[in-house]
Amino acid sequence: MWKKSIGQVATSIAMLGLASAQQPVEQVTVRVLPLGNRPPFVQEVRGNMRQEIDAPEGSLPPGEISVGIPAPEGEEKKADKLMHLRLGEVSEAVAMPKIDPPTVTLRDPAANKIWLKQTLGTTKSTLLVVWRPGDKWNEPRCLPLDDSTEAIPRDGIRVVNVAPVEMKMIWGEQRLRLLPGKAIVLRFPEGSKTAPFQILFTDTDNKLKPCLNTTAELDTGSRRQWFVFKDDRTATRMPVQVVPLSEPRTAQ
Repeated sequence: MWKKSIGQVATSIAMLGLASAQQPVEQVTVRVLPLGNRPPFVQEVRGNMRQEIDAPEGSLPPGEISVGIPAPEGEEKKADKLMHLRLGEVSEAVAMPKIDPPTVTLRDPAANKIWLKQTLGTTKSTLLVVWRPGDKWNEPRCLPLDDSTEAIPRDGIRVVNVAPVEMKMIWGEQRLRLLPGKAIVLRFPEGSKTAPFQILFTDTDNKLKPCLNTTAELDTGSRRQWFVFKDDRTATRMPVQVVPLSEPRTAQ
């Protein structure tokens, strides 16, 4: 009877260990949004044919990056996944196991070096907003944002400022400030389906000028965002630009 009990206990422990080992590892997803300006379009004549000259090295983010997939403890590391980047557009989502601390490593395969290593938030979905602080994209800056559906309520929008200056905003009757590297959720006034919406910057004469002047419309089926970033062209009349992003509420 005693031996049987020991055998039963051993079997139970083994089954618990097997069940624990078979539990699925929590997955998280990452997307990337690179913000900036393309270099000027330049052509030259070659053999009586006009041909576009390639953009200067480093003036664009890598068109393709590899996303390192971390391996949970005790598991073999899987191959990296490819992600495609294009200025002003959100990349496809890449899923990976959640590790502690949650971190993602993006590598530029063409240069054979790490392009960005970033700690993620605690949410299951993260949007990495990246931009170049100088003339080249070899060392980008990054702002991680909650990319879950719940991050932007049905009755609101999100505004993100990655420009190096404070922005002012007019939302309905509200007057607001948005510091660099910050995001804010704006809710529509109760019972209203529209709201006057302006984003303003301070010019060299210390006067406020709009870089966006529109009327936002309530759309409960979409997640709507506006991203403010520095206009990094050498000759420009507007120091900042605004990129809108509207996605179906199911997209992450």
